[in-house]
Amino acid sequence: TFFLMILSLCLVSSLSFAQEEAPPERLDPLQTITEIPSTSWKTLKVSFSKESILPWSIIIGSTALLYHYDADLFEDAQKKGRDWGIGNSENTKTVLEYEDIPLLRLPSDLGSTLYFLGDGWTHFSIAGGFFFTGLAKGQEYNRAYNTGLQIVHGMFVSTMFNQAIKRTTGRESPSERTEARGRWRPFPSVKAYQDHTSMYDAFPSGHVMTATLTFTVINENYPEYSYITVPLATTWVTLLGWQMMNNAVHWASDYPLAIAMGYVIGKQAVGMGKKLKPANSKDDKPSTETAQWHFFPSQFDGVPTLNLIKEF
Repeated sequence: TFFLMILSLCLVSSLSFAQEEAPPERLDPLQTITEIPSTSWKTLKVSFSKESILPWSIIIGSTALLYHYDADLFEDAQKKGRDWGIGNSENTKTVLEYEDIPLLRLPSDLGSTLYFLGDGWTHFSIAGGFFFTGLAKGQEYNRAYNTGLQIVHGMFVSTMFNQAIKRTTGRESPSERTEARGRWRPFPSVKAYQDHTSMYDAFPSGHVMTATLTFTVINENYPEYSYITVPLATTWVTLLGWQMMNNAVHWASDYPLAIAMGYVIGKQAVGMGKKLKPANSKDDKPSTETAQWHFFPSQFDGVPTLNLIKEF
């Protein structure tokens, strides 16, 4: 696992320094926020298009199959964790906190290192590696600069969708199970979710989604390195997924939708700042125009509001 993380750092370093003959234009860091509506809308359009029928069939079918065997797969993962000396506990340690609120938790053993493969800090660090390399090296490294911003942007968008589904489905994590495959309590109250998060947030896996998204963005920007990024991503997500069953955070059936979300949103995040081409467009060159979404403050009955306009 440590080798895997070191390999990923080496990969980030080597890809960050990869130059291109015609560097793309630099994105504006503010677009990671202002482009959220555009990327969200494009994600929904792609997800519910006619072309998505087959992918949805695969997602639903694989989720149903894994759900049938969830209890057995969970017990087998935990048995292997004990047999291999990893244990079944989640042993990340808080190293930075503010007023008893943990801000940074780091791994302390093999099991927590595997779990950390999906942590937001890990993927923000990967994004930072690309971004700051591009920032330091100048215009010739805009691809690295943009990759870092696109990963962060994708994480913002995917978290919104992920939280919406979690708070809709309300599935128990294995650690809190009151039924063999975890009880579903749709639409828990905000207070119930905040006070007893693991009772409601199993489906889908945010860690697996984020890991998939990160590698999708990297692979889209550096397709010439797919012979490295694809096997690394597969190994990374497999180890992460197994460990989260081993430490009773997720069920196997929490993963198919998470992988699909990471892939689709990652693909859309790479298009950050670009308009969708018209269906009758004959221009094969991708548009570099920014999507015309505008935020502006206002008031309604004396209450401050934030408004959004899309310019066609």
